[in-house]
Amino acid sequence: DERPEALARAGELLTRFATGPLLERLRAIAPHVIARELPVLLPPGRGAQAPVGFVSGAVDLLYRDPRDGSLVVADYKTDRVEGPDQIRERARSYAGQGGSYVQGVRDALGLETDPRFELWFLHPGHIEVVPLGE
Repeated sequence: DERPEALARAGELLTRFATGPLLERLRAIAPHVIARELPVLLPPGRGAQAPVGFVSGAVDLLYRDPRDGSLVVADYKTDRVEGPDQIRERARSYAGQGGSYVQGVRDALGLETDPRFELWFLHPGHIEVVPLGE
């Protein structure tokens, strides 16, 4: 029953992506992409709020920013958000996920500093850099 609505939404997001600034950004960084759908698996953490078992997921996009050489973990989001306030609010809700992905990449590559974490919001065609650890 939900298929027609899901197909319509997917078509809308594809159109927004194809006609918005994100496609051009993806083209610009294409030679600098390190991985797509990179699996992440982290052991349980410490403390009362840490996961008991493990954390797993997939980094949508890992690339080296050609402007400054920094490593970037990017995650695509399909949320219907409009305007900077909604985008920032939603981005804060994904900070935990971003922290896990950044930790996984940092640990796997033996990095001394954290990669930057970005959310690519497909609906508004906006990239939001999410500060972690705040």
